Amino acid sequence: MGTRKQSLELAKDRPLASLGLHALLTSPLTSVKVVVSPDDPGDWIAAAEGMADFAVSSARLSQSIVSCAESSKGMSYSIKQGVLEIIRDEPAADAVLIALADQPFISAAMIAELIHYWTRRPELDFVATAMRDARKKEIVLTPPAILSRSMFADLLELKGDAGARQLFRSPNFKGEGLVAANEQALFDVDTPADLEWAKKYFSDRDCSAR
Repeated sequence: MGTRKQSLELAKDRPLASLGLHALLTSPLTSVKVVVSPDDPGDWIAAAEGMADFAVSSARLSQSIVSCAESSKGMSYSIKQGVLEIIRDEPAADAVLIALADQPFISAAMIAELIHYWTRRPELDFVATAMRDARKKEIVLTPPAILSRSMFADLLELKGDAGARQLFRSPNFKGEGLVAANEQALFDVDTPADLEWAKKYFSDRDCSAR
């Protein structure tokens, strides 16, 4: 989009990326690492922390900001930086969950469902979110997704703008996709038109919840 998407507002004091981050911070996750570029102002992070329910979750949550000097080179650099930080800080970690900053409508319930399924299926290398691609008439696996330790080495070998989706197609790993009950929750903002749609969806959802 030619601009920093994370800080674009869907409504007053609601930066785009703050919504997805708030979902992570209020989910059953016990540790969250937010990977940012060195010049990120962090306003969207502060906004997420200022939303309801965060104070309760923060008591059990380990949260840290991770600066990635090469984030502008592609998604793989941010993923690798995050995984390296986890390996360093939590060497016993048996999995990571990858979520994208431009998916504002994911929910804590979606994250909880992924975690619950993965803990019941330890033989799987990953559990991703699944959505139907109407145009291609196929199921697409996408973040949010849990990737087990068996995939850490391959995550660290990603190049350029390649993300976890590339590994979901690998015959070396066994995984499953949980179909999202609300596929609009997986909407990602890539264009100005996407942003306008997201603003309307957020406004409509906010009004219906009142």
